[in-house]
Amino acid sequence: MMKSLKNIIIFGAISLFVASCGEKPSDVAKKFTEATLKFDFNEAKKYVAKAYYEDIDKLIEQIEAPESQDVLEIIKANAKDAKIEIIEEQIAEDGNTATVKIKVSVMGEEDADNIPLIKEDGQWKVNKTIDLGNGK
Repeated sequence: MMKSLKNIIIFGAISLFVASCGEKPSDVAKKFTEATLKFDFNEAKKYVAKAYYEDIDKLIEQIEAPESQDVLEIIKANAKDAKIEIIEEQIAEDGNTATVKIKVSVMGEEDADNIPLIKEDGQWKVNKTIDLGNGK
């Protein structure tokens, strides 16, 4: 019985340690990109550095406008089958910044992007705003 309890405690401690390590930069970059492609900016905001919250809030306000709904539904439908591939993940020597190169395939079109990340409160966060192709 004591051996089982000891194993449970050890397993619990290991699980807690692994969970506290958090996600890799490539995991965060992929989740951010998936949410962005779905125009789910509330979800995308979870993965963005605090410095960009205001930009994201403005986008949320724009897409929630009634006049945006028809176009938004078309965009979401086209992006539904998007494929995201992590090409490369580079973490700086200081461990506080990273760059993830991704490739996105949507409707037969491919595009590559470098996503910069920073450590914020011990978590990897995307260090840029959402680019909708309008210079933002």
